[in-house]
Amino acid sequence: MSASQAQPLFAPGWLTTDHPSHAWWVREVPDDPQELHLQALVASGDYFETLAASLEQIVAAIPANSVEHYQLQHIIGQLLYLQKHYDITKK
Repeated sequence: MSASQAQPLFAPGWLTTDHPSHAWWVREVPDDPQELHLQALVASGDYFETLAASLEQIVAAIPANSVEHYQLQHIIGQLLYLQKHYDITKK
């Protein structure tokens, strides 16, 4: 089969072509909705902030003078620091 007769192959990770001189890789799209959600949060740059907001909801249900409350507040502060100063990159 010649290049002009090749049919496009649209599967993640496969080389695709719609013209003999044009080719590209189809990005892998995760099947797991949780993984897709995490990838979207990382791509938006809001991952640490979103995680901190989730922990704040948990902290609201814990007595303010408890050790757990203090520990979670400390973790929230660390997450917000990471949000402000760092980005996540994929390995």
